[in-house]
Amino acid sequence: MKHLLILLIAIIVGACTGEPVHYLQVSAHPPVFPDYTDITIPYNIAPLNFYVDSADAVFLLIKGPENEYRFKYSSSLVKFPEKKWKALLSAERGNTLELFVRVIKGEDETGFRSFSWKVASEPVDKYLSYRLIEPAYEVWNMITICERDVENFDVRVLGDNNITDHSCLNCHTSNRVAGGEPTTFMHVRGKRGGTVYAHNGEIRKIDTATDSTSGPAVYGEVDLSGRYGVFTTAEIVPVLHSEPLGRLEVYDSSSDLLLIDFQENIITDSPLVKGRGFQETFPCFSADDSTIYFCRAEYHRQPDSTNMMHYNLYSIAFDKAAGRFGDTIEKVIDAEAMGKSISFPKCSPDGKYILISVSDYGTFPIWHPETDLWMYEISTGKIDRMEKANGPYSDSYHSWSTNSKWIVWASKRDDRVYGRPYYSYMDENGQVSKPFLLPQKDPKMYLTTLKSFNIPEMYDKPEIYDARRIGKLYFKDETQIMEYR
Repeated sequence: MKHLLILLIAIIVGACTGEPVHYLQVSAHPPVFPDYTDITIPYNIAPLNFYVDSADAVFLLIKGPENEYRFKYSSSLVKFPEKKWKALLSAERGNTLELFVRVIKGEDETGFRSFSWKVASEPVDKYLSYRLIEPAYEVWNMITICERDVENFDVRVLGDNNITDHSCLNCHTSNRVAGGEPTTFMHVRGKRGGTVYAHNGEIRKIDTATDSTSGPAVYGEVDLSGRYGVFTTAEIVPVLHSEPLGRLEVYDSSSDLLLIDFQENIITDSPLVKGRGFQETFPCFSADDSTIYFCRAEYHRQPDSTNMMHYNLYSIAFDKAAGRFGDTIEKVIDAEAMGKSISFPKCSPDGKYILISVSDYGTFPIWHPETDLWMYEISTGKIDRMEKANGPYSDSYHSWSTNSKWIVWASKRDDRVYGRPYYSYMDENGQVSKPFLLPQKDPKMYLTTLKSFNIPEMYDKPEIYDARRIGKLYFKDETQIMEYR
């Protein structure tokens, strides 16, 4: 990093070695990881620990409108005491803090340009689930689904395929109901597996495949009541790229949509969202459950024509009283006309926005380095390409907080390989702030953990099960069969 030197003062200070320390003042931000400079953070987030590259000691001054907080560390690691951190954020809720970092390295002391933390008045959801998985195709059977309490550093394992016959675990998803216990689902594959459906304090293992559908449920979402789920049913195929810059491509050889009534154990579909001519995927409910949004592309033979698959955003009405799809579909965003492809639409709980992943083609954005997040405003049709939030490599698999003020997603911006959970704040004008990385007790953990944080999902009540219960469910609980109508 090039620093512009604006002041050089040779002074002698009483260092512990008795040697002179040369003071440098530079105009650049300090070289910290994670990059926590000039961000907006929730008042209930865990300590934003970081380290300063090549530092023997760090002095940190945090200035609020009325208070000052001083910290001193005899290493490169800045790790805030949790009680002092909580008191600091509680006192500064709604304020903007200015941070000053001074670093000692050998005989040199350097002062850096200050940066800011705006402490938002709105909290982030207390819990975040994610899948820890190797970021390559070879190792798919060493997976855990974890639940992190983001107000501290506690982590609980919800699923571990070491105790479920090494079957694949994926898509732990919440209906993001505010204030109450969420309804969630998670797919556990394998001979004794099924969709794990958690609702009203109970869990069930459900076989979502029928003789009349092309396979089990894959991507999907549950409505606010927890009764209905809308899912993709697809044949998913991974292939290796022959291109030097490509790594892995994943495509659907076929895909349709289906509805599940978890109360009546019924699966239904519609000729509007099934059939060979088009492929449908990534369905989600609108905030009021009256509409289902989904991605749709004209069928092309794959994998030789995968680069011709451009998914547009569509909608279809949902008749909640009857539990069925509506009678017409409507194109919402013509991504193909822009030479793009849409994946993973997610509606904000306040009903204002749809957050989407946008790639050049195809339906598996996490392996497309060009993938960005775009924000679609439902009332106006305006699209924000979110330049402040997107990184140089894949930004995808996102989730909303229950209060619609925070988004989290898996970003590969740091090294192109490992997905990591980044948060951003949305202000009252719909503007998304510079993202920040989920804090860890050891800020170097991301550099030593050789796993991706896949499909981060926010919710505000803890999951009702853990990995031990899922192991018992897998081997001992009866799998419930659904009826197709």
